[in-house]
Amino acid sequence: MIITIDPGAGPCFGVQNAIDQAEEVLKENTPLVCMGDLIHNEAEISRLSELGMQTFSINEVLDQKPQTVLFRAHGEPPESYEQMMSLNINILDATCPIVLNLQKKIKETHQLLKNSPGQIVIYGNRSHAEVISLLGNCKNSAIIIENIEDVDKLDLSKPIYLFSQTTKYRSTYLKIRDEILKRMVSEKIDSTQFHFFESSCKMVARRDVQLQDFIKDKDLLIFVSGSKSSNGHQLYQICQNSGIESHFISHAEEVKAEWFPQKKNIGISGATSTPKWLLEEVEQQILKAVK
Repeated sequence: MIITIDPGAGPCFGVQNAIDQAEEVLKENTPLVCMGDLIHNEAEISRLSELGMQTFSINEVLDQKPQTVLFRAHGEPPESYEQMMSLNINILDATCPIVLNLQKKIKETHQLLKNSPGQIVIYGNRSHAEVISLLGNCKNSAIIIENIEDVDKLDLSKPIYLFSQTTKYRSTYLKIRDEILKRMVSEKIDSTQFHFFESSCKMVARRDVQLQDFIKDKDLLIFVSGSKSSNGHQLYQICQNSGIESHFISHAEEVKAEWFPQKKNIGISGATSTPKWLLEEVEQQILKAVK
């Protein structure tokens, strides 16, 4: 039996950096509060909680006024910074540099479009923390599109400035770009007023394609992800669509011995919020199960 951990799985740079920053503070036994889930993985949150990290909502932070608050990799809108400063709360800012750059571009575009009919359009999940932070940088004026059908929301006769949530797949983002251009051509609208920005994280943007390549020779797939990870559920759908027997788990203890008889080539993969240590723990659990 061959067991292979997907080399493309594991936390992206931004998430790993946030975890590292949290651990550095916790090593000093300094109280640390993270505003919202640091990572969409219950096992990792539990590990960090055991080290002393607490997770608060924005309302809990404003009510309890902790000494230090960690801003996670997804980023925060400008209002969050203003609120922390007004309460003299120390900010440990772990916002991913790619997200910071995107926030800056959207803020600049918003300034450019003052007194203009141009539309800022963001491809992303409306309720995602990163998208909320991006909206805050354009006074919540952006149009959010979550899929290609949402292109119907746009007024193609007005200039369009298209951005993507950094953790969205580039393949779908390009399809949305192409659909907008196709409709503009069909309606004889000048396409020079369409502005497209490459804002996807390179590590995450092609993760769907990389996963498809990893699983093609496997006869059993174990996908490890937090239950709240949208990225995890999207990637697991790829496993299911492959026709290969696939199982979604969040903890190593969920591995079942009856999955493995007659299986020769087992793949272990996970979301961009699944820690490497958990993937390795799942591998060890599989080895125990097949003894």
